[in-house]
This record gives sequence, C-alpha cells and structure tokens, in this order.
Amino acid sequence: TVRRILVLVVVLALVAVAWPVYVGIQVERALFEARTGHLGDLRFTHRVLDYRRDNFRARATSEMHVVGEDADFRVNLEHRIRHRLLGASIDTRISSDQPSGDLPAHWHALLAQAQPRADSWLGLGGGVSSRISSRPVRTSWTDAQLGNGAPVYLEVAEGKGGLAYSAERLVLSFDTESLHLSVGDLRAEIGDLHYGLLVHPGPDGRYGALPDFDLGLGADRMRLALGGHERLSAQSLQMSSWQNSSDRHLDTLVRLRAKAVEAGGIELEQGLDLHLNALRWHRPTVLRFLAIEEELRGMELAAEARASLVLGTVLEGLQQMIVLDPRFLGGLTLYGDPATKLRLQFDVGLRGDAQRVATRPLEALDLHLDLEAGLDLLADLADSAGESEALRAWLERGIQEEWIEIRDGQVSTRLRMDEGRLMINDRDRTVLLLALVFALGQGMF
Repeated sequence: TVRRILVLVVVLALVAVAWPVYVGIQVERALFEARTGHLGDLRFTHRVLDYRRDNFRARATSEMHVVGEDADFRVNLEHRIRHRLLGASIDTRISSDQPSGDLPAHWHALLAQAQPRADSWLGLGGGVSSRISSRPVRTSWTDAQLGNGAPVYLEVAEGKGGLAYSAERLVLSFDTESLHLSVGDLRAEIGDLHYGLLVHPGPDGRYGALPDFDLGLGADRMRLALGGHERLSAQSLQMSSWQNSSDRHLDTLVRLRAKAVEAGGIELEQGLDLHLNALRWHRPTVLRFLAIEEELRGMELAAEARASLVLGTVLEGLQQMIVLDPRFLGGLTLYGDPATKLRLQFDVGLRGDAQRVATRPLEALDLHLDLEAGLDLLADLADSAGESEALRAWLERGIQEEWIEIRDGQVSTRLRMDEGRLMINDRDRTVLLLALVFALGQGMF
C-alpha cells in the first residue's frame, strides 16, 4: 500500500512538472498556425513573429496584415500568455513597435487613443475566445482619395465586444454608445450602435470569399446631414443578413427595418421594412464574377470594351445559373395610412435552359412586380425634389397609357413578364419592351 502511494505521488509529481510544458507546446503550435479571414472586402492574416516560452508563461509578438481595396498595412501585437490546466489565458495589446511607414498616420493616432486590448482564452483544441475593449477615440485626417482631399473626422465612444474563433465558426461583436463621422459636408451620427457577425467556413472548409454568415447591425438612433441640413433620421434601425451555400448554390438575404423614419421633410412614424433575397444562385459563377471584377479594376479599358466584356461575362454566367432556377426577390414597405404608404414587391427569375439564355434571353426571364403608393407620399417626394410638374405629367401619361391605376388615393401598377411577353395591368406591352431593349443595346451589339 505504501509503495502504491509512493508510485502515485511520483506520477502526480511528474505530471505536475510536465503538464505546463505540454500545455505550452500545444499553445505554441496553435499560435504559430497562420490564420486568414475576410470581413467584407478586407482580408486579415495573422502570424506569429516571435515566441518565448517558460514552464508557466510565455511572451509573443505577432503581426496582423490587413489588405483591402484601399488598405494595405500591418499592425504588430504583443501577447502575455499564462498556461492553465486546459489551455492558456492571453493578454493582448497593440505593440509600441510598429512597422515604420506601413500604417497610415491617422491609424497611428486612432490606435494610440483607443489602446485596444483583448483578454483571450486559447483552448488545447485551438479555439480562441476573446473579450475586446477600446477607449474613446477622436481623430481627424485628410483623405486624398476623396475628391479634393476632403477632411474626415471620427469620434467613437468607449467600445466593448468579443471575438471567438474555431475551425467551425468565427464570431465577432462590438458595441458603443455613440459614433460620429463626417466626410466633407456629410455628417453621420449613430447612437447605441451594436454589431454582431457569425461566420462559418465555406464548402471548402476555409474562411474565404462567400462564406456562410449571419450578420446583425443596429442602432437606437441615426442621423445623416449634408451641408448642415438633416437629410435622414431613423429610430430603432435594424439590419440583418444571412448567407448559406453549398458547392453549387448560394442563398442570401438582407433585411432592413426601422421604427420611425424622417427624410426630406417626410415623416414615417410607423417605419419601414425592406428585404432582398437572392436564392439558388450558382456559387462558382458568382465567384468568377468577383474574380473578373477584381481583374477589371487593374485594367485600362475603353468604356465600350469594358461594357462588352461585362455583358459577355453576365450572359455566360446566366447560362450556368439557369439550371438551378435562380431568383432575386424583395420588397419595400413604408407603413402609414393609405395616402402615405408604399408597398413594392418584385420577383425576378430565370426559366428554361442555357440554350434559351444564349439565343432568346427575354424568353428566359420571369418577372413579377406589384407597386402600390399613396398619392400624398408621391406628392411629398416630388415637392422635396422640386419635381411636382414632372410627377403630374407622369400621372397623366400613365393614366392615358394605362400603365397605372388610381383608386382611393392610391397609385398601383402590376407588371408581369413571361415567355418574352410583357404585361402591364393585364395589357400586352411587349412592343414597348422590345423598343426599350433596342434602345439600351445601341453600341453594344
């Protein structure tokens, strides 16, 4: 019995000595694995530059490389690591030693004020979860890419958020009480801003372009002003979006809602609801569109050559997409009484096969559109834009041509397109469609 106890004590002692070393090795392997992710048009790549490990703690320096359409810079991070029983806790700060000339001056000022920090947990399986915080920021700079070097001013209150990363998902969140941004004569004020993003790897298992995601973005209040005059204000603004995909198809949804909106002197006390859906799109074709768009940015082409190239790419892509019966549908609702409300619903899809798209594209198009709008709302919009006479002329011609119907203070239009024929309010308007197509096609064919 005594011998067994001694053996157990020795084993426990060896484990106690060796376990921190084992944890340190696992943490080091997890940290040294370079990680790349996308957030919109930005690509983030994180890699470790230096790592010094002891039995129970370690220090590391890493680099975050950010690449986007108008951004390409690196930020160095410092990490203090403590080995625990099932992983490691990591305290992360912005390094005082930054790559010289790599980071724009206003980003230096922003990081110096914000002093962002992250308290993280790195498990033995490689997953990372972090609590992120930043101090208030107030900075300004001149952006040479905005016309004549427009002044930019940014003010952000204290921020809090989180980050969780694993092979199965990436979660990012951020909240702040207020954000003020002005670019030239444009000024935006946002109160109680919250942002949340959940990203899953794509069908290839990587966090690349077109991943599956769920996005939530909202604010308790928002104001947009131009030239000192308020153009838009909203309360309880909420935007949500998600995307699901497989190797072949892609489904995307975007929805925007607001409790109350005021724009151009028009008040919508009961708010708005906007949604857009793209269903059963051919994922490889969408990826090809994105790659061609990236190539076109660096090419100097005449306008006609660029338009011809884009048109050819679109037609070729539609031939790939049509087998999945893709659709693009959505709607806009402005709530109110019958004279001030708006309801727009549309559904656009493709029917047939690749041969039909190539030879008779109009016959492949399936379109449904329903519009109802209050006359008072249209009049207010026209008055704010100084187009009252144009609205009156449009209404008169629409009634004469039977494009629109007016009943009980509301304007309505029903548009259908099937097998190459266009119907407006149940009347055949195919001749009008053909005239429009030939007018738009001049110089392209």
